[in-house]
Amino acid sequence: MNLLILASHGQLAQGMKQTLQMIIGEVDNLHAFSAFRDDDQSIKEKVQQLIEENTEKDIYILTDILGGSVNTEMIQLLKEYPQVHLLAGINLPLVLLFASQSKKITEEQINDFISESQTAIVNCSKIIKEKQLKEEEL
Repeated sequence: MNLLILASHGQLAQGMKQTLQMIIGEVDNLHAFSAFRDDDQSIKEKVQQLIEENTEKDIYILTDILGGSVNTEMIQLLKEYPQVHLLAGINLPLVLLFASQSKKITEEQINDFISESQTAIVNCSKIIKEKQLKEEEL
């Protein structure tokens, strides 16, 4: 079984978890952690505790910003926990793809998930304007 961890600055991780659960229902293997400046316990410590409780699972951590403080703290966990896979730059389509998997996710699948989630970022204004221009030409 997989364990999916969302880790972000502020409330982004919790918001993604709540939104995902509105779409697909309760997800038992999904956890969300946020980093705040005044936290007593670091986000790394919180995530590490969850990893320690789930050492037999494949763990996927999705962070908000590549090179940000949350991502940097999660990178530190990779040396100690080989079953952890870390990705940066989350969006809801990516979270949905990971949350819908119950079996081990291969590197090829991870790369496919990244590609699929990137295609979900679209400039709708440009598409509509181009469509309107084509219609006007007819």
